[in-house]
Amino acid sequence: MKYSIAALVLGFFAALSVAAPAPTPAEDDVDVNPNQVYLEGITYAGSGCNAGSVAISKTQGSRTLTLAFDNYFVSIGPGVPFTNRRKNCNLNIKLHYPGGYQYTLYQVDYIGYTNLEAGVTANRQSTYWFAGFRNQRATFQTTWKGPYVNNYAFRDVIGHDAWVWSPCGASTILNIDAQLALANNPTTASGFTDPGTIEPNVKAIYGLRWKRC
Repeated sequence: MKYSIAALVLGFFAALSVAAPAPTPAEDDVDVNPNQVYLEGITYAGSGCNAGSVAISKTQGSRTLTLAFDNYFVSIGPGVPFTNRRKNCNLNIKLHYPGGYQYTLYQVDYIGYTNLEAGVTANRQSTYWFAGFRNQRATFQTTWKGPYVNNYAFRDVIGHDAWVWSPCGASTILNIDAQLALANNPTTASGFTDPGTIEPNVKAIYGLRWKRC
């Protein structure tokens, strides 16, 4: 693991309509001083986020957690190595925030570009949990099928009953296991993902909610 990252931004993304969390219900959505929320550290490893493929950037805010990957691309088809059809990234994030609060990831927006022929299926999944609470996990998942040739912006939302909250008392490690995979039927069908013509990177934008302990 390496103690740096491709582009991890904490802040509001008002310009991105796909990344504007809606504050409901009120009892599970309180405001936290954005000046008291910051990244303490991060480690990462995996075929989709190898060393040197990421860097850190930070802005003010406490409502979104954005992961941008420079090497998180997959491809499939005749002559393409089998290992190219699936990439993963394991991240361990230490987020500092004021005592007396908890946070959860309740939605995620996936942004990138894909070119899938008919018969190719793409699946993007991310599972998160807090250190010491591996049995309490939540999973986001998006599946789409070819033919599809375009930039994409997909949103997954976890139901309120499935939200996983950080423990009270102290900031802890947030673990995220992200995977991107392609499958084809027939095996002659081809497809790939790449950064696209609009966005410079593949991005996963996680929406954060806060509540008092």
